[in-house]
Amino acid sequence: MPHAPLPSALLRALRPLARVAMDRGLAFQRIADLLKRAFVEAAEAHFRIEGRPLTDSRVSLLTGLQRKDVKALRGAPADAARPADRPYRRLLAAWIAEPAYLDAEGRPKVLPPRGPAPSFETLAAEVGRDVHPRTLKDELIRLGLMREGDDGDLQVVSAADLPRDDEDALLDWFGGNLGDHAAAAAENLAAAPGPAPHFERAVRYDGLSSEALDDLARFAAEVQDEALRRINARALEARRGSAEGSTGRFRCGAFVFRTRGQGADP
Repeated sequence: MPHAPLPSALLRALRPLARVAMDRGLAFQRIADLLKRAFVEAAEAHFRIEGRPLTDSRVSLLTGLQRKDVKALRGAPADAARPADRPYRRLLAAWIAEPAYLDAEGRPKVLPPRGPAPSFETLAAEVGRDVHPRTLKDELIRLGLMREGDDGDLQVVSAADLPRDDEDALLDWFGGNLGDHAAAAAENLAAAPGPAPHFERAVRYDGLSSEALDDLARFAAEVQDEALRRINARALEARRGSAEGSTGRFRCGAFVFRTRGQGADP
């Protein structure tokens, strides 16, 4: 039997996911099918015995699923590969990190569309020549991440790559952030009572007024935005210094949650 607090902890993590599923019209049976697949994939990834094949019977024992379900899931084609990193993300990452494209206060410069560096054209060329600068410009403006002035100069509207009007990108962001955070938390939990392999911290307070909530949210967003800008610059430098073909993946996230009612925890 699982330890008593575990079902309660899992329920708190699942409630927001249930809300997203219902909001997007995904019924319970579809979620149940996805959960079966998640159990089978987790068994294959984390519960193998060295030197021995992982049989359907063992997966069935680990997951509690029937062998026929395990066999069908293990024989099903894998999901399509995760969408490739969008070029506009690479461009934004460079725009908010490269010293040549920052002003004296460390903010992204307003750039002319063409000309010698620093310009939008030279920035686009630095992050890759697979997409034409005009295409990148149109996409950034469409997503609301950049604006074009009357004189044609270009300015970052939001350094946070979270395009609200691009459903595919938004869901990719949602799954990537939650998935990596959950993976880090799960590995930290599995490592207990030993040292946690991943940095994971949070500040939590109750009994706050609406004014205090708003003030803390603004302050936390400002502090985390500055920290993420510094991490982004370091990560950009690290990627450029990595050997060709390196496959390591890194994600560092930040969030602010506040609620004005009772039951602060989901």
